[in-house]
Amino acid sequence: MPDPNSGHCDSCGRDGEQVAAVRRVYVTPEAWDTEEKVDVMDEVERWCFACRSHYPHQEVDADSS
Repeated sequence: MPDPNSGHCDSCGRDGEQVAAVRRVYVTPEAWDTEEKVDVMDEVERWCFACRSHYPHQEVDADSS
């Protein structure tokens, strides 16, 4: 039986990775002329460990997806 947590990473495109459900987060840092802005996307994606380590995201609970 295939592992449901293994598959294609929607962020980097690698196959055969351990993936988890996440929502992509776009962060605009605060600067002297702009306020900090954080946008959480509605779409649920599946990301590998490397992408979850490097890019802002929000984990999705299995019950809430």
